[in-house]
Order: sequence, then C-alpha cells, then structure tokens
Amino acid sequence: MVSIIKNIEDFEKKMANAGDKLVVLDFYATWCGPCKDMDPHVRKLTQKHKDQVIALKINVDKFEEIADYYKVKSMPTFVFIKNKKRLSSFAGADEILLKERIEKLIK
Repeated sequence: MVSIIKNIEDFEKKMANAGDKLVVLDFYATWCGPCKDMDPHVRKLTQKHKDQVIALKINVDKFEEIADYYKVKSMPTFVFIKNKKRLSSFAGADEILLKERIEKLIK
C-alpha cells in the first residue's frame, strides 16, 4: 500500500498503525524527475509485498520538518523503518537497490 502523506497527524497515525510491517518513507518533490521515475517501482514492490510493506510518500517541500528529522539531503531518499526503528536508508533513483533492500528487510 502506498499513501501520500497529507499532514503531520496523518504521518504520525500511519507510523503508529504500521505494526510490524516494514515502512518505506519515500521522500520526493513534485519537480524531481527521478522521484517520478521511481514511483511505479515503489507501487509495484509495495503491492507485491502488501502484507509486509507500506510506503509513505512525503513531499519534502510541504513537510520540511519530517525531511529534516530523517536528514534528507536529496531526492528521492528512501528510509526503511520497522517496529519504530530506522533500519536503513539510501538516496537516489535505484530501483534494483530498492527491491533488494525491501526483500532483505522483510525477512
């Protein structure tokens, strides 16, 4: 499942309700070409692993405080969280790395 974060409360609620699923924070900007390129891959992977993964898309221009908290410096940046713990992150439009990281972290 992919959710576009609408406000801070929405983000906090979705994080709290994630349970033991892997949460993929997808930091993007509307003007970011590589972010747009990665979107179908994020959707495909979360659909494939829908019982184990949720993705939260966070617009860095609207939610600078969330981006700052996770130390996002470039887009796209992917942060992987499970059981409220940050496990990993990477920046860049690398669909293979995204797939590998998700499949490793859901085991």
